[in-house]
Amino acid sequence: MKIRRYMGNNTQEAMLKVKMDLGNEAVILNTRKVRKKGIMNMFAKPLVEVLAAIDDDISTKKEVAKNVEKNKPKEFSTKNYGNFKTNLEEKEEKIVFLENKVNNMESMIKKIYDQFQNNAESLSKPMHVSIEREEKPYSKILMQFYNNLIKNEVEVEIAKKLIDTVSKKIGDTASINDVDSLLHNLISGILGKPETISLKEDKKPTVIIFVGPTGVGKTTTLAKIAANYSLNLRKNVGLITADTYRIAAVEQLKTYAEILGLPINVIYSPNEIKDAISLYSDKDVVLIDTAGRSCRNKPQFDELKSLIAASEADEVYLVLSSTTSIHNCNDILQSYSFLKDYKLIFTKLDESQVNGIILNTKFRTGKNLSFVTTGQCVPDDIEVLNIDKMAKNLLGSIS
Repeated sequence: MKIRRYMGNNTQEAMLKVKMDLGNEAVILNTRKVRKKGIMNMFAKPLVEVLAAIDDDISTKKEVAKNVEKNKPKEFSTKNYGNFKTNLEEKEEKIVFLENKVNNMESMIKKIYDQFQNNAESLSKPMHVSIEREEKPYSKILMQFYNNLIKNEVEVEIAKKLIDTVSKKIGDTASINDVDSLLHNLISGILGKPETISLKEDKKPTVIIFVGPTGVGKTTTLAKIAANYSLNLRKNVGLITADTYRIAAVEQLKTYAEILGLPINVIYSPNEIKDAISLYSDKDVVLIDTAGRSCRNKPQFDELKSLIAASEADEVYLVLSSTTSIHNCNDILQSYSFLKDYKLIFTKLDESQVNGIILNTKFRTGKNLSFVTTGQCVPDDIEVLNIDKMAKNLLGSIS
């Protein structure tokens, strides 16, 4: 007699194991609940243990019957042959499909490997590739100048046009000095001759309005120009501020006006601008400060447009920071594209290591450059843009 022990989560599970192993002829000797050993199992649900037995003769007969049934040859018939043939064909089709798939994978891997090899070879070669015409690469000298322009944040399109112009005029075999000289002349030509304030000769005041985004330094720049025209050029200057939105902006300009001994008028709406200007009919120059406005705030930007229109200013100055990124600068220029004519002032040259924004803006707008500021000191840190110096900075040095 065979005696075996079976465990289960419950009685039914344990009995099922008995029947599956010993069959219905098994005799149940004992049933009890037991717990697993170990501290972790102290609070676990107890298992059911079933002790079962079966006669050796019955067990032997069952095992023999199972083996006979298992090894019994299947009856051969036409139907079985057809099924056998179908299964064989299916297996052959699967084998052919897998072989084709493997072949395709091998072909794809080979293509990827070849492409990788080609890319590796191209990367190992010196990069003298022209962006527009791959069939005619730049020379080493031209590529160095091109890279210098890009490092100075000159837009790719502008840098490319400059280098292409040089390549067409003097060829790729020109010396460094020849390339440098021609590029210098081209950049200087784009920057043009700076223009400052043009005073009227009819003894009427020249009205000038300063506009631009927030934080570029419009108020400080206006104060520097006011100081220069008042102290150095001995002109009568009047100040107007419409920047009543920014904290302490009015007080800042009032402080400058008090130090310089200049009159100042504060306005709160575009309707007041004409009356404010009329108060300065005896002045040579009237300088108007405005609040920075975002084009995304339509009501405020529309108010700025109304102020500019109502002022009927003789000159408009768009003030930009030289630290502005290419993308943001283009957005600003688009916002102020409603201006019919204006001049450009760039601030914070002392805070920027690259000056590509000046060339980019001049190229995009075609507007005249004017003053640049190089610090916070009033009235010292302002000057007319030096075109020769700016062109040299943009080109950099070639070692």
